[in-house]
Amino acid sequence: MNFWKTKKKGDITSSFILHPLAFGLFLVSSLIPQPSALLQAAVLKKHEMAEVNCAALKMQLFYYYLAPERDPKLLNYSIKCRGKPVAVKMPKWVETAVPAMLSNKVWRDPEEGEISEAALWQTPVSIVYEFLELTRKTFPREENGAEIQPGLLVKEYADIRIRFQMSLDRLYRAKRGDSMEGRGRSQLAVFNLILREMESIADAISSSNQHAYAAAVAAIAVLSQDSFSILFKAPRVYSKPGEISRSQEAVFTAAGILGIILVFLAVRLYFMLNEKKTEELVNDYSNKVSKWTDDFSRQFIDIKVHYLVFVPAGLFALAGLLTFNLFAFLFFSLLGMYVGLKTPAYVLNYMRVRRGLKIDTQLMDGLILLSNALRSGLDIVQGFEMVSKDLLPPISDEFGLVIKNYQLGMTFEKALGVMEERVISKMLSYMIRAVVLQRQMGGNLTRVFERIVVDIREESKLEEKTKAMTAQQRIQSIVVGIMPWIMLGVMFLFQPNVMFRFYGKPFGMAVFIGCAIWIAIGMKVVAMLGKIKV
Repeated sequence: MNFWKTKKKGDITSSFILHPLAFGLFLVSSLIPQPSALLQAAVLKKHEMAEVNCAALKMQLFYYYLAPERDPKLLNYSIKCRGKPVAVKMPKWVETAVPAMLSNKVWRDPEEGEISEAALWQTPVSIVYEFLELTRKTFPREENGAEIQPGLLVKEYADIRIRFQMSLDRLYRAKRGDSMEGRGRSQLAVFNLILREMESIADAISSSNQHAYAAAVAAIAVLSQDSFSILFKAPRVYSKPGEISRSQEAVFTAAGILGIILVFLAVRLYFMLNEKKTEELVNDYSNKVSKWTDDFSRQFIDIKVHYLVFVPAGLFALAGLLTFNLFAFLFFSLLGMYVGLKTPAYVLNYMRVRRGLKIDTQLMDGLILLSNALRSGLDIVQGFEMVSKDLLPPISDEFGLVIKNYQLGMTFEKALGVMEERVISKMLSYMIRAVVLQRQMGGNLTRVFERIVVDIREESKLEEKTKAMTAQQRIQSIVVGIMPWIMLGVMFLFQPNVMFRFYGKPFGMAVFIGCAIWIAIGMKVVAMLGKIKV
């Protein structure tokens, strides 16, 4: 039954009156869009389809620019965009950069093998062209062309979007932001926007929003043309916040080196203008060096004191020079000179303490040997000769030096006093005082030596016990002193630019000095807590 035919052609009102069912069907059909209605309406407007056609041609050119073999016609090619012919000249950088991109293998695929840099860029370009071509063929520009609904292309669009996202992932993982002579970052930004519009297409199809679908397709077409236009623009230079260019860095480096040279010249000029003060400083330094050399010789150590002074100073100055910062260089140089002047005294004191501990471990054997010599009828001088011959250094060297001084005319008591000044040993001082008192006032020296041997044994046991009890405190003091510097070294290793910028400024230097002072105080306090006098 035909509900739409009436006695008067085109008189729909009479049909509604005669047939109420037809009126109800008309209301339902007016509220729910039928497929036939969608088929009759154009999905993409005429200007939108023009953008799609233009974008497809440009992406095709983009793909051929990166191809191994290019047609000479591409140098000057004419395309038709929006109904107008447009002449496109191939960018000059393509001739030089693309061959290098073709030879540069930046990706390896289990199935495809090694992929060149150019091929890695061709993949997303070809996928965008595939999307535009699919859209152009599916929705023709003519109004009377046969069109289908966008919902029927869900599978094709999903496949294109997934493949396009995978191609972008490859580019990011291969770190190709500097490709095409620096145009890669801009291309990746545009491709990311295209990917978002592809996701918008999926949302528009799922919600049956035809206008949103058309807007997303038009946006992809415009972005594709923007991507093509990037090829003809000068590359943008991207830098991180606070980062300087290479030319600026070269200028700053040259200025830093020039500043260091000027500092050296200024110091040299200062010494030339103050010759008297310079001579006094040189004489004072020479006297200190002579005294340090003599002190090391008295410890039976032959060492170049100049090395102990200038090696630390040179290392600190080199560290300051590597910062390429004038203030840091001056700070490290002054610190190096201070450390260098303190190094000989520190090393000398350390060697004396270590030598005294070794003598303490040998003193008990020496006293036993002296006691046996005295019991056998020998005097104390002959006993010292036996110790110098029978025992090992360093105690044999010390006792032998006493005998040599005695043989050269020095009194035996004075020779013993010189040895007491030279060696840091409490038990050796007890022995020397006992010998001096015995020679001045008399007495049984053998019993005195036996008593000192017993005291040495008891004190050594007590010292070992106290060391075991205070081991934790001593280790804590070491950790407190070392860990901050280890962490500082790790930070310099991972963030050298940030650390150099901070510690190269006066505030950073003040923080460094303050921290060093407080670390030294902490080490001293923790060490004193675990120190027990015996």
